[in-house]
Amino acid sequence: MPRPTLFRLLVQERHWDNWAVFCDHFEEAARALAKEARDPRLASVTVARRTFDRWFAGDWYGRPQKDAARVLERLLGFPRTELFAPAPDVLEARKTVHDRGGLRASIEIGQRWPTSRLFLSAADDVADSWELAGRKVLDGTTSAVHFLPAVRRDDEVTLHPPDPGALARFLRQARRGLVVGVEEHDNDLRLYVIDSVNARKNLAAFTPQDEGLAVPAAHELDDLTYGILWSLVQLDDGLLADDQVLDEEQQVLKTYLQLPRSAPSRMTLPLLTSVGARWLGSSFCAQHIQRHLDGAPEPPMFWTREQTGEEAAAWLFFRHKIAYLRGLRQRFGGAASPLARTFCIPENEIARTGRYERVLLFLAIALMEMYGIRVQVTTHPEYSAVDGFALVPGERAIVANWVRTEALWVADITTGRADLRSYHEAVRDAAEQSILQGPDPETRLRALAGYLDLDWKWVTNRCNDLGDCGFANVVRPRSRLISIDALDEVLRFLGSLAPDR
Repeated sequence: MPRPTLFRLLVQERHWDNWAVFCDHFEEAARALAKEARDPRLASVTVARRTFDRWFAGDWYGRPQKDAARVLERLLGFPRTELFAPAPDVLEARKTVHDRGGLRASIEIGQRWPTSRLFLSAADDVADSWELAGRKVLDGTTSAVHFLPAVRRDDEVTLHPPDPGALARFLRQARRGLVVGVEEHDNDLRLYVIDSVNARKNLAAFTPQDEGLAVPAAHELDDLTYGILWSLVQLDDGLLADDQVLDEEQQVLKTYLQLPRSAPSRMTLPLLTSVGARWLGSSFCAQHIQRHLDGAPEPPMFWTREQTGEEAAAWLFFRHKIAYLRGLRQRFGGAASPLARTFCIPENEIARTGRYERVLLFLAIALMEMYGIRVQVTTHPEYSAVDGFALVPGERAIVANWVRTEALWVADITTGRADLRSYHEAVRDAAEQSILQGPDPETRLRALAGYLDLDWKWVTNRCNDLGDCGFANVVRPRSRLISIDALDEVLRFLGSLAPDR
């Protein structure tokens, strides 16, 4: 059954779903609009019962035109295009009318980001909820959400709680919550986000003289902040769900590390979420590679299998991956030849992802460049099936896959000449074909931004703003296995490259 339109929801909440009752309000709005517009003709606009029934049913052919549309927009406060689009998900019409800003924000978020869905509560004492959905990797999760009117002045935004008691009750609960500020200017809508932990901290310093809760304008909800929030919250909640199982499996990892090759089935740990399984595979592969790099006479060549922002987000947040990158920099940073890591990112994968997800991929690669790892990107799809590996030229290849594999991980060590030659040729070909050419990180990252269809000025300026305030002031992770220190580092690094800095 199709979702009801916003028009239907609004008239039900106002108890105007009777034609005669609706007409009274409609005709009053028509007279008021006629006076405002100095157009007496509008005062005579009415709605026939059959027309109202079509509007209420969401019939495309019965939608209001011209004068009727103007009166309807005046009456309900929404553009006609929004009134006859699907409403946010609700259980039923509410006894009290939903806040207009919250309704508009719910529609905007759902339209801009297809991995979001807002569910508006039918009861005053039950919070609205924001569902974040994964695409191929992330499991999805749901957070409570609370909307507040917002006013921006320069670099600060003030969120005004109409009912401070309701806000305090929302923030008191232990579950994750997100507060969204809604700034409306005619048809322009800007949103700002802060989680319950940070809002609660701000509320503790709230005095009667304060206008409201202040947040930096850098908290604006756009493709950068949404992409980070979308991946961070899903990774964080997935690891929290698996915390006890992952803790118990640490000894198992030590056993597998003694073996030269392994590929345990996902079915050996059926209770794990997809995020938990990826964390376990990633942790094992990092240890497997580090263990077998001992004695390497020169920096190894790395190949990684991540192709999307959803896959690459782990580099930004998993503590062990950040420690792994820093360890490689410490071990090989002084070598004559730089560390290099190759990605295969075909054009068809880019075409399937939204800008918010491409930003995540950009941040992950920028993180590696910041740590002194020269990144190469080949776009040829035939390289998608190449193993993730670390190649010590002429000696050994350490195979480590945890991305796009049915097993928890696939790990191996090979010294065969044919295998080493094959891996070396793949790296050589990727280096020759790489779209990231240039003598320095900025040049290469500019090329990457172009390939990912990201505006360089926009992304670096936004990174600068967000890096200055720190993402921990937007959303704080709760799992001990997650860190956002490296994220803030790379935001500041990219911000230092901003043209307007």
